[in-house]
Amino acid sequence: MKPNNDLTVSPEDLNEFQNIIGVRFNDNKYLIQALLHSSLFSGDKTKLDAFKRVNGLESDNYEKLEYLGDSVLGLIVSEYSYHEKVIEEYARAQERKIEGVLTDIKKVLVSNDNLKPLAHKIDLDDYILYGYLENISDIYANVIEALIGSIYLDRGYAEAKKFVCKFFDIKGALSKIVDSNPKGKLSEICDKNGWDLPEYKLINEEGPDHKKTFTVGLYICGEQVSIGTGHKIQYAEIDAAEKYLKKRDLR
Repeated sequence: MKPNNDLTVSPEDLNEFQNIIGVRFNDNKYLIQALLHSSLFSGDKTKLDAFKRVNGLESDNYEKLEYLGDSVLGLIVSEYSYHEKVIEEYARAQERKIEGVLTDIKKVLVSNDNLKPLAHKIDLDDYILYGYLENISDIYANVIEALIGSIYLDRGYAEAKKFVCKFFDIKGALSKIVDSNPKGKLSEICDKNGWDLPEYKLINEEGPDHKKTFTVGLYICGEQVSIGTGHKIQYAEIDAAEKYLKKRDLR
């Protein structure tokens, strides 16, 4: 989606997207904020400031809403687990703390494997406000979490919960936990073998702010055993852990 020449955003496009996701916003500024990527206007701060002013936005991009949405999603998952005994039973059977299982469930829910089909289902590519991105799928998780945050601010917790329960399979995420947390699995292996816990060290970062690539080294007992890359540091750490597990055939 592109802004109009006067820097407004088409009400028709916004209405169309709200019809798709089943949420009607009281104030469209929250929806616009959730869809705004920092690459819009190719870093032209003057134009971005004008765009914010015209549309009543508070931030340069969706990142603050993403952080809020992540917290709201965590609360929804936690509330779900309070009523859904199968999660408690899973934690007991795996001899794990419930908070660790809930963290893994949230990771599964916002993983690319889950969010790519969701992004396609709601035609997200057509509505994100961005300039140039090498791979738009890299920001699906960010935008969807920002969308949850925007619904929470504009319509409240109940509407955010309704959206999450409509598009996210919380109970089904349990069956996908095993492959969703390579860092956790590697830590368990190190613990069982009496090794020091894995260390992740940032080796390099390159590229502009809106499409940085991070390189991280994985160290076990002080020795570098693999290198991972990703558009976020945590993605690079996951990549490094996955590569080591595959190399050692520990998956």
